[in-house]
Amino acid sequence: MNIRVFYHSSTGNTKKVADAIASAVGVTAEAISEATVMKEPVDLLFIGDGIYFGKPNKNTVRFIQSLSPDTVKHVAVFATYGGQDKIGKDIADCVLSQKLHIVDSPFISAGQSWIFMNREHPNEADLKKAVGFAKSAISKAMT
Repeated sequence: MNIRVFYHSSTGNTKKVADAIASAVGVTAEAISEATVMKEPVDLLFIGDGIYFGKPNKNTVRFIQSLSPDTVKHVAVFATYGGQDKIGKDIADCVLSQKLHIVDSPFISAGQSWIFMNREHPNEADLKKAVGFAKSAISKAMT
């Protein structure tokens, strides 16, 4: 099974979750940049981002808009948030607008925001849940 993990992270929170997921599935997490393009078909694509001023990063949205059901069989969405946990749904809606299949509900985790919000998140317990999410997504993508 060809699996990829892509993420955007300005604060490092989403990167921590992406790295945990990537490690669990035996790949390396890849940062989404303005130039990120999928060139090869993938069976399961993990896409993650944080919430910035109420929405996903523009590079993440642009990346998702470049995807096609012809090259991406299944998608699993993950996200981190400081104050608004709607980011998982926002990313999933963007993925669904491309007619891509999402294997499960988005995985969301608190992430430290500013100095006082969600301190010490994502923590070990959050990352352990992310690993469980990754394994479940693979199982669901195989059925």
